[in-house]
Amino acid sequence: MRFPAFAAITMLLITPLAAHDAPDQQSHSVVPIPDYSQPYGDASAKTALQAATELLSQFSDAETARFVFDFDADIRQTWSNLPAAMVERVGISVGEMDANQRSSLFDFLASALSKDGYERVAGIMAAEAFLNHDARAARFQWSPENYWFAIYGKPSSHEPWGWQFGGHHLGLNVSIAGDEITSLSPSFIGTEPSIFTLDGIDYEVGFDMHQAGFAVFSALDGEQQAIADAGAVPDNVLTGPGKDGVVPPVIGLEASKMSIEQKNLLKRAIRHWVSILPEAAAERRMAELNAELDSINFAWTGSDELNTPTYMRIQGPSVIIELLSTGGNVGSNASGGGHYHTMYRNPKSDYGR
Repeated sequence: MRFPAFAAITMLLITPLAAHDAPDQQSHSVVPIPDYSQPYGDASAKTALQAATELLSQFSDAETARFVFDFDADIRQTWSNLPAAMVERVGISVGEMDANQRSSLFDFLASALSKDGYERVAGIMAAEAFLNHDARAARFQWSPENYWFAIYGKPSSHEPWGWQFGGHHLGLNVSIAGDEITSLSPSFIGTEPSIFTLDGIDYEVGFDMHQAGFAVFSALDGEQQAIADAGAVPDNVLTGPGKDGVVPPVIGLEASKMSIEQKNLLKRAIRHWVSILPEAAAERRMAELNAELDSINFAWTGSDELNTPTYMRIQGPSVIIELLSTGGNVGSNASGGGHYHTMYRNPKSDYGR
């Protein structure tokens, strides 16, 4: 195994930043975001619709025109995980919302995500508030206010619709049809740092995903590990933003060659991404993946240690999961704290299409 090149990080540090009208926020009063609650009942397509309706009522028609688009609008594919200063975003930012609008946004996220999914979002935004203390925060606009929300299609119990929420190290793309949440694809879940303390609160984001992948690899025997070897750690995930339609070559060990115990560990690893969805949607998705489990491949290279170059890919007919630990940090105050990029895709159902 070789250490990955840091081309992406280097380019981020030396490339002149494009002009962008993102709010230049230096405070992080939005963090910690409100605790997970379910004002409309258990998270589901139904409660997401109720919460979306309430959220939209907080904005004027002119304001909603800025962040509500057609379901199949091409701009839906322009999301990014890069810092706000580097890529212009679609939608309305958290920093542009007043207190009531922001409260309704977090009620919506709690109504459309599981507790685990919501708390991952909370941790990623807290990591951004942590980076806000870095000397380069103003230049890169590292701030939890710089996360954007957009809706695609009119929220309805009859017609398909979806929503998008993201910023630095986050890009959630969720689609809904009728009474079902149909897709989480494509979604980026990352963080820098991974383990940190902010305002007396301890956070851990992403490292559990890393450990779940290593648990699969460490359960394999020597021959299986040799087959599962992912080779060199790439510079970045292969199926991230801007890579719609990309299906990497299948590598690694097929689950059909695993024991029952090893397969169970693989399913537990997959669940770390799928469980971002509300319970009923997550169980439905896990049932789909269990049906194709023997055709899913697992590949790994790296260790179980934080902040070491590591790469995992789980790939099957309807799933691609990637995890990258860069083994280094961009924010100087995050040094040693971990830096993760992960992707979840269902190549058969990107953007619910």
